[in-house]
Amino acid sequence: MLNLKFIACAILFCLISVAPTFAQVPPITESQARAKLEELGLSGIDFRAKLLEKGINIDQINLNDPGELARLQRAAEAIEAEELAKLEQAKKEEAKVEEQRKEQNVIAAEQEVSKQIEEVASSTAQEVVQKVEEGATIQEALTEGIIDAAEDVLPPAVIYGQHIFRNKQIKIFRNTDNIITPDSYVLGIGDKISISLWGYSELDVIEEINKEGYIKPEGMTRINLKGITLGSAKDLLRSRFAKYYRFGQGQFLVTIYYPRTININIVGEVINPGSFTMPAINTVYNALAAAGGPSDIGSVRNIKIIRPGGKIREMDVYEFLLDPSVAEDFYLQDNDVIFVEVADKVVSIQGPVKRPFKYELKANEQLNDLVKYAGGLMPNAYQGNFQVKRFINDKEKIIDVNYRELVNSASDFSLNAGDEVVIGVIPKPYKNFVEIAGSIDLPGRYELEAGMTISKLIEKGILSEGSRTDVAYLLRTTDDGILKYNKVNIEDAITNVQSAGNLTLQPKDKLVILSSKNFMDQYQVAISGAVRNPLNIRYNSGDDLKINDLITLAGGLKEDATNFAYVYRKELEGSQERVYVKIDVKNAVENPDSGDNLILKPNDSVEVFSVYTYTDDFEISISGGVRNPGRYQYHPSLTLKDVLTLSGGLKFTASPNRIDIFRMVINKNKATKSIVATVAVDDNLEMSSEFKLEPFDQIIVRLVPEFELQQFVTIGGEVKYPGAYGLIDDNEKLTTLINRAGGLTREAFPTGATLYRVEDSTGFVILRLDEALKNNKNIHNFILKKGDIITIPKQKDLVAIIGATKVLDLYPDTIAQSDQINVAYHKGKRAKWYVNEYAAGVGKKGKRRLITVEYPNGQIKRTKNFLLFKVYPRVVEGSVVKVGVKPPRPPRQEGEREKIDWGKTLANTLSQATAVLTFILLIRNLN
Repeated sequence: MLNLKFIACAILFCLISVAPTFAQVPPITESQARAKLEELGLSGIDFRAKLLEKGINIDQINLNDPGELARLQRAAEAIEAEELAKLEQAKKEEAKVEEQRKEQNVIAAEQEVSKQIEEVASSTAQEVVQKVEEGATIQEALTEGIIDAAEDVLPPAVIYGQHIFRNKQIKIFRNTDNIITPDSYVLGIGDKISISLWGYSELDVIEEINKEGYIKPEGMTRINLKGITLGSAKDLLRSRFAKYYRFGQGQFLVTIYYPRTININIVGEVINPGSFTMPAINTVYNALAAAGGPSDIGSVRNIKIIRPGGKIREMDVYEFLLDPSVAEDFYLQDNDVIFVEVADKVVSIQGPVKRPFKYELKANEQLNDLVKYAGGLMPNAYQGNFQVKRFINDKEKIIDVNYRELVNSASDFSLNAGDEVVIGVIPKPYKNFVEIAGSIDLPGRYELEAGMTISKLIEKGILSEGSRTDVAYLLRTTDDGILKYNKVNIEDAITNVQSAGNLTLQPKDKLVILSSKNFMDQYQVAISGAVRNPLNIRYNSGDDLKINDLITLAGGLKEDATNFAYVYRKELEGSQERVYVKIDVKNAVENPDSGDNLILKPNDSVEVFSVYTYTDDFEISISGGVRNPGRYQYHPSLTLKDVLTLSGGLKFTASPNRIDIFRMVINKNKATKSIVATVAVDDNLEMSSEFKLEPFDQIIVRLVPEFELQQFVTIGGEVKYPGAYGLIDDNEKLTTLINRAGGLTREAFPTGATLYRVEDSTGFVILRLDEALKNNKNIHNFILKKGDIITIPKQKDLVAIIGATKVLDLYPDTIAQSDQINVAYHKGKRAKWYVNEYAAGVGKKGKRRLITVEYPNGQIKRTKNFLLFKVYPRVVEGSVVKVGVKPPRPPRQEGEREKIDWGKTLANTLSQATAVLTFILLIRNLN
């Protein structure tokens, strides 16, 4: 509840809000009052009003009366309780509205799923059937579908080691096409083995390990293979087959033709837990990749593989990162359970290490292990003091660790979960250098050699031409950081290396060589304006150039030069003030001994003016129905006929009796205004009465009203009378033109009709002529424009398939030219059906989501994603089905993380679950 301090603050705040004279209230008191009132949603005026409702007027209260203050406190407490109750009720109502909104969103999502599931399931079932035909089981097909859907929504790794499961470095294998089965693979029931031999004997057979665990090649005895490695099986099979066949060394080959299918359960802290069906050639790492890998809090160091008999193995992802071959030791068996625990000892490391990140350590691993996992220290890492930030007894503390001493003493530092190791950068730069600067050919820093003197440093830097040798400065920093300037004579140091001036250098000494040019004043003079070659030249005070000399150097005066010029002169170097000297420039040129031919001083600037500077240029303009609209310089001799003649005369479409002339009237000390005069001319551009033009007149020749030449469009293809047609109505529509052209022929294919519009460079317009012919009010019954080209092709009954398909696996190049094949149209079938049925499916470089259909009228539709499934576009006669190529993935910059809309992803969870359940039920019904 409100205490007495708040009441006093509130009173002060109310007084402040109405009485500026109380501006000297302490800021902390006022801020406390404002904060408390804002918490209740009240202003100072509101608080005063509510107190008045309870019979308390702050202006009349006696602050020295304890009874008055007690009554004020009770009123303030009551106001607080009332306002808090209102706020709580508002929060409850807001939460209720939000809950109702969420329920409505869920209902809407379920209705959308029900609406689209029938259409989606058909195309998705085709994909599953295709995978089954390629050798996968239904469970494998579903597993791959879920993995494909989850590929693009995996979050960035939080703990080092999670990234290999989230950035697609590890994939699951469906068959042995993309992997060489290692000799450590353990054989089991259902594995199909390919056995080939050649030489004196030839044999190619595929044998499956039966339920009893053996194979029995024709004419041979049983060979038990269950439970042994592939490497051992190769030796056993070689020895058995050698008894029946003749072959030499290197002429016997055993491979896994098709691995058995196993069921794996993945539980614990993974992104997508559940049961997965996959070939046995996959290791624990591949299985975890199918589940998205450990979640943000999932362990990468203590992953358990629990066998059906209760045997437990542990897997460490860091061992795999240090030696990928260890994956071969973690092959799976049917009904294995992979359990990912919560990561326990997670620490982070920052600073100059090769992989700054969060790492999971085992209980016995400490600081040295963390540095090793982080890739080791960078060369600039400061090893004298590592800082370990640690939470102890609800407080964060910093512990300093001398890492160099740890390494030298072969000891370690124990880390706790949540520790953050911060490594600094070496703070001090190198000191074993000296520097030479100034008038030097090779300035810079040089290594400080033992006994190095000034003369030796100069030999390395090489003096520039014009360097001063009588004096230079050696800048030396003392131990306490004070910079001292020591004057040296480098000529003595160079000529006599034993002289006292040839000082022995110390670390960080800097020798500054001066240039003679820096001690010479440099001046200039300039001339600009109405001279042939304006210039800016160097000038010394003893040169004694005159005005006529400078004009001669500039090529002389131009014809438009005025008689006068100005000399801008600065009395002092660097001063912003300048003196203006007016001279008769032509007199200075014609009479060199005159007073106008001044002697120039350093930094003088001469400007010669042009007579055009002091004259105004007036123009008149003409536009409208003339052949060459434009602007013309005004002169009193210029007449309207002259302007019409200069602009090419009147156009054929011009109206000679309607020429508007707009004139600006200028009166001194009055605002300008515009007037207009309308005149007429005859065939000779003459007027009946004289009209005099004035500056700024704007002449506009009007056009004949509603003048317009015939406008033509072209219709070609399957109409009875193709060709060009003139538009006979301002808003003539497409169907009217087709009727004028005799209508469509019997071979016409209106679905494939196209419209090309020349106007405004529009180009092709998507046209649905079949809909326009059915209804004249249809939006595709376009109003025709000048230059339109309508093309109606003949009937089409084929469908073209192009792009990244497997068509060349079925047909020779003579049929499937440039990866294209033309096939019959099947009513109601979608694009993916054509790709599977006629082109053997999507190729390795293709992508199902990049399948598009181009319709005969030029319209293109693409494949759309619906939850976990894809909706492929419909196909009509004459369509082109195209399978796009996967775009190359740009290289990801170090440290870059893809942004993911997690809110949108979580919002779709219910819809995704509903779709997956419905889909699985559909597949069961299909089977």
